Amino acid sequence: MVIFHALREAEQRRRPIRVAVLGTGYMGRGIAAQMLGRMPGLRAALLVNRTVGKAVAAYALAGVDPEAVVVSDDPRVLGQAIAEGRPAATGDFDAAGAVEGVDAVIEATGDVTVGAREALRWIGRRVPYVSMNAETDATVGCLLQHRARQADVVYTTADGDQPGVLMRLVDYVRTIGFEVVAAVSCKGFLDVRATPDSVRPFAERMLQAPAKICSFADGTKMNIEQAVLANATGLVPDVRGMHGIATDLGHALEDFRARGVLDRGGVVEYTLSGDFGGGVFVIGRSDAPALTQQYLEVFKLGTGPDYLFYRPYHLCHFEAPLSAAEAVLFGVPTAAPLDAPVAEVVALAKRALRAGERLDGIGGYTVYGQIDRAEAVWQQGLLPVGLAAGARVRRDVPADRPLALDDVELDEEALPVRLWREQRHLFAPRRSVVAASSR
Repeated sequence: MVIFHALREAEQRRRPIRVAVLGTGYMGRGIAAQMLGRMPGLRAALLVNRTVGKAVAAYALAGVDPEAVVVSDDPRVLGQAIAEGRPAATGDFDAAGAVEGVDAVIEATGDVTVGAREALRWIGRRVPYVSMNAETDATVGCLLQHRARQADVVYTTADGDQPGVLMRLVDYVRTIGFEVVAAVSCKGFLDVRATPDSVRPFAERMLQAPAKICSFADGTKMNIEQAVLANATGLVPDVRGMHGIATDLGHALEDFRARGVLDRGGVVEYTLSGDFGGGVFVIGRSDAPALTQQYLEVFKLGTGPDYLFYRPYHLCHFEAPLSAAEAVLFGVPTAAPLDAPVAEVVALAKRALRAGERLDGIGGYTVYGQIDRAEAVWQQGLLPVGLAAGARVRRDVPADRPLALDDVELDEEALPVRLWREQRHLFAPRRSVVAASSR
């Protein structure tokens, strides 16, 4: 890998890339551990968490003596520690945002508001920004990328999670001469009625927050991730929520053909059950089937004209730092919105909702999310799931019905709401152009 050689050179020159990690929960502490002696040329120089003890604990998990960590809310003290190569931590995001000496940021809070706020802050400082926060990306990522372009700085989705891993596979398949007709996330099961209570035993066993696991179980997270990929590739969902094709590796091509989704001009999709594990795949189509078939049949990929390119894993925090390295060393994103949104994720009622209730948002008891084409979402006035938290329901809404913006009262002063409205205003005249021009 070219990046390995570049990082090794940075290590040898004793000038590693100094990264601030925002959020030291399940993913953030893993990201920090990767950059503390496990990857050449990268250093977790500053860890930021509202409970600063968790940031210090993340250092300790990676083998750093907690007594050696400089804990402060003074940007000058933190900056001096970074300059001297000492580990630094703070519980103050404002203080972190004023620190000098940070080469790149990786944000892993999973909070839409925090993600948007911190992206704007660091983009404004022209520091490369890596988002491992698909919730923010799917809600206002197109606007954040627009701001990053204006500032001439990299804003990118992280490698390691499904959007970044699928983006790399999409790029690979396109690079070797195939048209991408489907980019597919593989899911074991789906229960749109899942709640934090129903998944709590599993969440505790996995040492994760019940709300996070609930967002996996009810499909919201997967829909969000596919929307992030859609906006970075121009691929679109065939139907709201996608089809969710039950298949396995040996029958995927035939089952996708049978559902007709390979003739839609390029889609995001997902599988249910099967033997894919934590994998993802892309289906590529050859524009020279007679020539291609001569080779790929020998190479065990079938007779075409559609071929399945499968990666059997995604490694989350192990791979996320690669995006920071690429942003700093090469000035390129792993995955970033092309322009106008082509997909959004709408909120659907998880149960019958009553007028006056407050929605609790992603991974909660009241709503789940499904991907849809941005043009349809905007024309129908539907509520993005990333804006649902805290909204008050105006009228009764039956289970499984998409919520309209008119069904709820939003806090118009909330940052995600303001940014989403700005994004819609900015991109409304050209929202349908990207998908047609990028396949």
